[in-house]
Amino acid sequence: MSAFSRFVAATKRTVKKISNKTEEAFDSAANSIKIKNLEMKMDELYEDLGRIVYRDLHTDDNLEEQKMQIVAEIDGLFDRIAVLKEENRKAPEQNTAQTQEAAPENTQAEAVAEDTPAEEAQPSEKTDNEQ
Repeated sequence: MSAFSRFVAATKRTVKKISNKTEEAFDSAANSIKIKNLEMKMDELYEDLGRIVYRDLHTDDNLEEQKMQIVAEIDGLFDRIAVLKEENRKAPEQNTAQTQEAAPENTQAEAVAEDTPAEEAQPSEKTDNEQ
């Protein structure tokens, strides 16, 4: 395998790794934004619940059904946030597994090329200037 072929193979692997890491970072950022939006919605629901509890304490209105509805919404948001956080945690593991599955087995020459720094690599062909 020529030095150029080894260079091309190494470059392809590097580009694939960079692409996977970029996708992973994008997904993580998107999930973080979704989590933050859900947390803001949860804060609004807590405020609404507080208002209803205050009204319930100071009036004779029966607001138990409204309280339970808001509590159910808050619980749903907790569940959605937990799912998104789990996705953020699992995303790096999944991308690593996909990269390993998609990468073809290295040939012996590629393995040697990976272990040999560029400065030490011996060119396999001489150029016209070197002859």
